[in-house]
Amino acid sequence: MPNLNVCLTSVIPAVSRGRVLGGLTTCFFLGQFASPMITQPLSQWVGLGSVYGLAGGFMLVLAVITFGVMTRWK
Repeated sequence: MPNLNVCLTSVIPAVSRGRVLGGLTTCFFLGQFASPMITQPLSQWVGLGSVYGLAGGFMLVLAVITFGVMTRWK
């Protein structure tokens, strides 16, 4: 998370930094709070290995989208 903070503060204008870093922190802790409520029933339904596979696939999709947005943005 510290590396992401540095990356965001170097890219975002000074006027928006507080809002952007607040949104990052909110999303980070909301994900930690909500993930057990989402993954527990899913792992009981399809198995823990499948949940890890789904999470990995989801993160891969997000990485591709992020890469596409970042290359287009510059």
